[in-house]
Amino acid sequence: MSSPGLSNPRPGLRLKSALLLIALAAPGFAQISGSPPILVGALTRADLQKPPFAEWFDRQYSQYRPAADAVDGLRAPLASISIETYFGTWCGDSRRQVPRLLRLLDLAGFGEERLRLVGLSDRPMEFKKSPGNPEAGRGVHRTPTIIVLREGTEIGRIVETPSTSLEADLLAILEGRDPEPKYGAEALVHRLLSDLSPDEAERALLSAGPEISRRGDPDSLWHYAEYDLLRNGRAREAKAVLDLHLKLNPQSVIGYVLLSDALVALQRRMEAQGAIERALAIEPGNRRALQAAEALRRP
Repeated sequence: MSSPGLSNPRPGLRLKSALLLIALAAPGFAQISGSPPILVGALTRADLQKPPFAEWFDRQYSQYRPAADAVDGLRAPLASISIETYFGTWCGDSRRQVPRLLRLLDLAGFGEERLRLVGLSDRPMEFKKSPGNPEAGRGVHRTPTIIVLREGTEIGRIVETPSTSLEADLLAILEGRDPEPKYGAEALVHRLLSDLSPDEAERALLSAGPEISRRGDPDSLWHYAEYDLLRNGRAREAKAVLDLHLKLNPQSVIGYVLLSDALVALQRRMEAQGAIERALAIEPGNRRALQAAEALRRP
């Protein structure tokens, strides 16, 4: 089974992809049509209050009731803080957390001029990217990622969902006792693949097992391989990450299925077949593995 973006696109998809690349190459805000439409680039609250985004934004904003004592505790320390939020209007966690964040900041008297909102794409080959790629220097690998800065230097972040609540996590960050960001294993792999050449990254991953195991959510590396690498056509890097994932989790069915996807993209179909056979040996009735096996049988 091939991952999205790895097979030859249809003419209509090629046109949509070309338009998307133009939009992502241009600075500023863009609305990308499709099903559903998405927002990418530098956004404002007003952008999120327009249809069809207003339906979820207004509901989450109005329904959120942050703890009053935490809001009071945020007022003074927020005065010296700026916040950057990288998110997807297509992402369920973003749709919940971003309106709630704005509600919290409004109640705490935070100046919106110190809030940066950046919409990321969900389209193949540009997944979690934005015009000018501002997210690249911030280590964004899950959405939303809320980064708290003091004088331009990051002092903490909230990744995907809060550990306790937005107000409690934000207060903890400002008081210097911030919870460790979730998905630490993904963050390490993302940094290696961002900072090193493919050859250097592959060598680093070979010896990264012990450090990965000490990080938060080491079992989630398959998620990073599927959504951050395969969707962006980075099959070689995905294979390296999945090799590490399977070394740490040799019974991971999804790991073998995705390894097969990467190998197909690399035109290594015999090895891909072997990966699917391993997946089915572990879980004979796994739907994704059965679908991938059927696809590999086709000429």
